[in-house]
Amino acid sequence: MNLGIDASTMGSGGGRRHLIEILSCFDLSKHGFSKILIWGNQQILDQIPDSEYVVKFSHKLLNKGLLHRTLWQLFYREGQFKSKIDVLFNPFGTYLGKFRPYATMSRNMLVFDKKEQKRFGFSWYRLKFILLFFIQRTSFRNSQGLIFISQYAKEAIRNYVDYSQIKTAIIHHGISKIFIRRPVIQRQINSYSSENPLILLYVSTVFHYKHQINVVEAVARLKDKGFPIALKLVGGIGQKEVGNLLSKQIIAVDPNNEFITWEQKVGLTEVAKYYHSSNIFIFASSCENMPNILIEAMASGLPIASSSSRPMPEFLENAGLYFNPANTNEIEKVVEKMLKDPGQRNKLATTSFANAKKYSWEICADKTFDFLFTLSKKS
Repeated sequence: MNLGIDASTMGSGGGRRHLIEILSCFDLSKHGFSKILIWGNQQILDQIPDSEYVVKFSHKLLNKGLLHRTLWQLFYREGQFKSKIDVLFNPFGTYLGKFRPYATMSRNMLVFDKKEQKRFGFSWYRLKFILLFFIQRTSFRNSQGLIFISQYAKEAIRNYVDYSQIKTAIIHHGISKIFIRRPVIQRQINSYSSENPLILLYVSTVFHYKHQINVVEAVARLKDKGFPIALKLVGGIGQKEVGNLLSKQIIAVDPNNEFITWEQKVGLTEVAKYYHSSNIFIFASSCENMPNILIEAMASGLPIASSSSRPMPEFLENAGLYFNPANTNEIEKVVEKMLKDPGQRNKLATTSFANAKKYSWEICADKTFDFLFTLSKKS
């Protein structure tokens, strides 16, 4: 029995990582399928470990731009799948072909959150989300299997998709082992100094809905109050205009580059080092499906000040302090509370680290392949 994977859409960085991780965990002895056949861009295929049970297919059209990939999908895709596979998995939520049965996934809540889309104004991003809304809604409605990565996403998308004839599952992403580090003992704030400050970390690509500008302002206010702190921002620019605003804000509050740094090009291993060399994590996004960055911080043993927007409390649970990410005053008050109370920081870090143990790529792979196996024509 063969599983086909359509990775021709490319997907987001998180989507590609998910695919690479679960394929790395594929085990013939327990996952039911005899072989996995995957079609995609050569760059993605090269990151998937070689195996006699995972067969990779590419095409010159799949290694070019969007138009060329669309031509492959229109004129070549169905012929490639025919008679080779028993069930199809499209992990990026965009399959509109005729092969049945197929399963797909929900990944990006911006596609379905019209309130958050308004933050993008009249832009290419907003147009893309509108187009993806119609593509994903159709793909979800026509699927035989639909995977969600949070309870929140399943509840929200129910407003647009009738699940009554679709097999559904909530299967969380895992956490790469490089992030796992037990919590260290938190120190009193007066044990830090300007030369050896307490490090606040925020990892995320720069968009309006990530609210980095509010975090910078809140931290600057705390610095003005005399707290010996520094803020490290890690993440590239998603929206150019927001990146420009963030740069101006940093210059305005820290003209001498004394306590705010912004690293834009950081690989996965380097990101883990930032987690492990920081003291408190801040996560200020107002729109997520499953916040991988948040659970990475949990696994890194950090106390966390988090956005109260769903689905963050679904994952962090009672192991963080929450704020409205659009309200700079709330961010300031919550972070100040954490700075003043090392005992609370210890408790939060210990609890969030324990909560993070629920999420592993092995569990994700087991649940995903089991779910896809049940959809097979021969099952």
